[in-house]
Amino acid sequence: MIEELGSWASGIAVKILSTASSALFATVLVIFLTLIMLIEAPRWRQKLACVVDGPARRDVSESAAVIASLLRRYLVARTILGVLTAILYVTWLWIFGVDLLVVWALLTFVLNYIPTLGSLISGALPVLYAVVQKDPGTAVIVGIGIFAIEQVMGNYVDPRVQGRQVSLSSLVVLITLLVWGWIWGIAGAILAVPITIAAMIICAHVPSLRPFALMLSDESDFEGLDRQASGANQ
Repeated sequence: MIEELGSWASGIAVKILSTASSALFATVLVIFLTLIMLIEAPRWRQKLACVVDGPARRDVSESAAVIASLLRRYLVARTILGVLTAILYVTWLWIFGVDLLVVWALLTFVLNYIPTLGSLISGALPVLYAVVQKDPGTAVIVGIGIFAIEQVMGNYVDPRVQGRQVSLSSLVVLITLLVWGWIWGIAGAILAVPITIAAMIICAHVPSLRPFALMLSDESDFEGLDRQASGANQ
């Protein structure tokens, strides 16, 4: 039985390391894409200004400015929350002598960019590992501590740091996470919310697509959608 448990623990460790490697690759890929987009942004703005004429040019410029502001605030907020959550998780795991602290810190930071599902995964994996490395009693205490940290971060810290930077429907966020995660793996799950934010703002400035933008947002009328699309919530 001891040999089987050891083999099972080794298998879990290998899977965790593989997940960490995938998360690190996804993070590097997203950072690389972000840098490329930042470099190309002024040129693409000039291209759009040349292609679009008249009043539509103003709408394009306004949409680009709002999207940039929303994404910038969203990424800064998620980064701050990811660092804080990773520090708290690792400190709690270190108290109980759980190994692979660097792996847990990396996973917690990266998965923090994936709303809802990311926090569930980053919290469940170290608890499962604690069951194998330690004992069920220790794992339960570790799980209670992680749950408490997640509740504090999600219910108190997150709303104050992020506020209403991402005003998307919760159902839409979950669906986009599943769709983009299925298409592009971890990188797709990380980019799902930024892509949806951009799509919502763009559709809000196109008259025929405004109903679609309203469905993506968490607003119940077009007046609220217009406030989001103009950046009035910032």
